[in-house]
Amino acid sequence: MRFQVPDKPVNLRFPTSGGKYFWEDLYYFAGWRIQKHIWTGHCRLLDDRDARRSWGSYEHCLSQFRHFRNKYDLKFSSTHLVVLLHGLARHKNTMKKPARFLTEKGYDCYLVNYPSTFQSVEDHADQVEETLNRLEDIETVSFVAHSLGGLVCRELLSRNSDWRRKIKISRLVMIGTPNQGARIARFFDPLWLYRTISGPSGQDVQPGRVSRFALPSVPTLVIAGGRATKSGFNPFLQEDNDGIVTVEETKVEGMTRFLRVPAIHTVVMDHPETLKAIGEFLQDQDPAS
Repeated sequence: MRFQVPDKPVNLRFPTSGGKYFWEDLYYFAGWRIQKHIWTGHCRLLDDRDARRSWGSYEHCLSQFRHFRNKYDLKFSSTHLVVLLHGLARHKNTMKKPARFLTEKGYDCYLVNYPSTFQSVEDHADQVEETLNRLEDIETVSFVAHSLGGLVCRELLSRNSDWRRKIKISRLVMIGTPNQGARIARFFDPLWLYRTISGPSGQDVQPGRVSRFALPSVPTLVIAGGRATKSGFNPFLQEDNDGIVTVEETKVEGMTRFLRVPAIHTVVMDHPETLKAIGEFLQDQDPAS
């Protein structure tokens, strides 16, 4: 479903939910972003409070952003940007707690919004790659990813993208990411409801399919949820787990550090031990120590 967008559409400023499930980011700068609707194809410009400031074509939204950038003297507070990616069937606001924690540490944080249930991991990586290619005034990036977001990072970082010629990659943190695939996804795959809700990415997280994503080539911290018991939070999985992903499934070859925290999958990124570990890892100048 696409519609013809007026050249100069009239905009009324009003609050939005920031994108949630049907919008993908195309551009980001100091809290402002341009998003595209996955069905209609039209774009919108949101400010740092997720209020809509313009809509229409990407070019029109970018032109309007340039106006606001000059008007408000918009700037990043740091040249080191932490890019946070949410998991499957989630949205950017689920990563707000880690972002607030890192902002207090002096980092600029970009909470990526991507339509996780409508596209494949490669498609999500395409989107993030395009956004990073357009990034301005940033010298270093680190990535903090929950669940599916970690696989998106693995695919993204395997590419020789334009942004990598101007921006240094510092660290990668993967939280509850099924780096070896999630057996529970394979169990539910025969169900029509699961395939409908989870979309292409729900297939990508199955064992045997994640092997196509390159191993991380940057210092990597892996954090898993679990209870340090044989049954974890979900006895069905028959080993320690966070309710969805087992501890062993999160591990990836070449990881720099590993941490297990007592938390379930949906909130493992918010656990105090997780936040502490992220902060220490991003600040550490010698990740192998």
